This record gives sequence, C-alpha cells and structure tokens, in this order.
Amino acid sequence: MTIKGKTLMAYVLKKTGCVHPFKLSRILAFIEIEWLKNKGERLTDIKYVRGPGTFYIEGLKEAVKDDPCFNKIEGDPKIKRRSCIEYRCETPSLPKEVVDFVNKELEKILSVEEQKLNEIVVNNELFKKISVPG
Repeated sequence: MTIKGKTLMAYVLKKTGCVHPFKLSRILAFIEIEWLKNKGERLTDIKYVRGPGTFYIEGLKEAVKDDPCFNKIEGDPKIKRRSCIEYRCETPSLPKEVVDFVNKELEKILSVEEQKLNEIVVNNELFKKISVPG
C-alpha cells in the first residue's frame, strides 16, 4: 500500500496542529520506518534525502507553498515563536489500518524532542532503505 506523502503530512498536521518543518519531517520518517518494520513495505512516496546525521524531504517546501490547505506560519524571534506548518482543510481520508497505525505511532513520539527524534530516525538501519544519499 502506498499513499501520497502529502496526504500523510496533511493527516499528521491535522492531528498535531502547527508543527515546525524539521520536526514534521522526522515524524513522517519515523512513521515510515515503523510501517516498513511492521509491514515490510513503504507507506508513502516521500523522497527522504539523507546527509551526515540529518535529512530533508524533497519537495516539502513546494508542496506546502502550492497548496492552500497548508499554511506556513512564520516564526518571530521577538516572542520566541518558531515557524510551523498547519493544515486548514478537512482531515484527509486514509484507510482505517493506516489511521490506526499512525495514531499509535504519534502517541509514541509527539513528546520526543526534535534532536532526539532526528537521532532515532537517522540511526535506524531501516532509514537507509527509505532514503537516498544527498
């Protein structure tokens, strides 16, 4: 089963609220790794591009910019607010199996600090299977 990465991103944002792009990409990669571990296949068509100790999602900025359902809120250092992305449209429809799985994984990781979540993802052997060298 492969779902569009943008659909999973929309679902995650609808569940979590406004999330910084760095953390959002780590959440998506974590879910993808766990799905691969449990189901033996990719969940999405997201292209993760890895570098030493980090990674990015190819096309993330463009996907958000070109879709009116996604709203990027700029950060403001004066009030110590970081930029974040929110999803303003209806919750996207996903198969029940995916919804249940994603909700369970979100419970595990939402409170994990960004750098720790990054380490969990990039140090996972399965991350190499879902990513390409940058």
